[in-house]
Amino acid sequence: MNDVKIKIPDPEWGSSLTSTILELEKLRSKNLISTVPPWIFLQLKYIFQYLETLGSARIEGNNTTLTEYVENKIVANKPADSSQMEIENLERAMKWIEDNTHADTRIDRAYVSELHKMVVEGLAPPPRGEGSNNPGGLRQRNIAISGSSHRPPDVSVLRDYFESFLEFINKDWSEQYQLLMVAIAHHRFSYIHPFDNGNGRVGRLLNYALLIKQGFHVGGQIINPSAIFYSDRNKYYEYLHIADSLKDEDVLRWAEYFLSGLKNEVEKINRLFDLKYVRESLLLKAILWSYQNEQITDKEYKILKYLILQDKMTIKAGDLKKFGIADSVTRSRTIERFKNKGIIMPANGDKSRIYTISFANSSLLKAIIIFLRKEGFISNSLDAR
Repeated sequence: MNDVKIKIPDPEWGSSLTSTILELEKLRSKNLISTVPPWIFLQLKYIFQYLETLGSARIEGNNTTLTEYVENKIVANKPADSSQMEIENLERAMKWIEDNTHADTRIDRAYVSELHKMVVEGLAPPPRGEGSNNPGGLRQRNIAISGSSHRPPDVSVLRDYFESFLEFINKDWSEQYQLLMVAIAHHRFSYIHPFDNGNGRVGRLLNYALLIKQGFHVGGQIINPSAIFYSDRNKYYEYLHIADSLKDEDVLRWAEYFLSGLKNEVEKINRLFDLKYVRESLLLKAILWSYQNEQITDKEYKILKYLILQDKMTIKAGDLKKFGIADSVTRSRTIERFKNKGIIMPANGDKSRIYTISFANSSLLKAIIIFLRKEGFISNSLDAR
């Protein structure tokens, strides 16, 4: 029973782990001011949430590829199979976390149970599917983890382990331990395996929630913690297995793996705060690709290019005079066609007559994904079978 209580080992001062923690602290406290218009940044955030949910599902064996996922986003009303339902559940759970998690939120049993219920909703329980026999409730029997020699705690002591876990993540840790807490919490949740199924998915959602609590969500910041794991799933499981010994040095090895990956992801994603970078490296290249591949017409390409080159990346019907569309009725119809195709949307709500490019759920999404991949934001593993 000595391993019920969770502690944070002290890393050696001057170690690579402490250097990583210090660099992450700088990134956390850095007051990034985005020059990207909010209606553009929010769409980029949605795309990274797609990547987070897809990546988390694929770690558990979901075979949906990024290409297939993008097609599902573009094709409206496409019937969802169980693999797609699993991903959609994760999307809803992430949205719920964003709506219900702040710096002072207590992540209690009800919070974690709600996440589990959302994750397994509508899915057949094992062995046929990725659902649960007891949604939201702690497992009622002993289980084995596929591919692992670790045996999770016996059901007779599971409640003690789970309560200790909740106490650990809600403790008022000093700054020097907060990021270590997030790293160790991820391993310990996996170690405890509190539910009969869905533990990996819930554990990665808790990563997202804990990082929000720790300030990695200021100003709507993009975070994609599962990217640390899905680019090399075997390495992820290897480090989880190392930490299963619960020895201080092994737990710290896991923490260094986790936090180094997080630092790399945050550094990459912070580039998306820069308007020039987003404009030139992503949006202009994406619409050119879409034009060259006959996803958009010549007129659509020219108008979208004009829009992207504006300071706020917006356009209104009157601007179409610049493209030889003198008649106001024709201008309005052109705007309506663009809206119906999903390549523009109101910049400030449904009734706005100022429009911006729409790419998070349109035919342009495929091109944006291509250039996010070229810029190193997306692992090729998301398209591997």
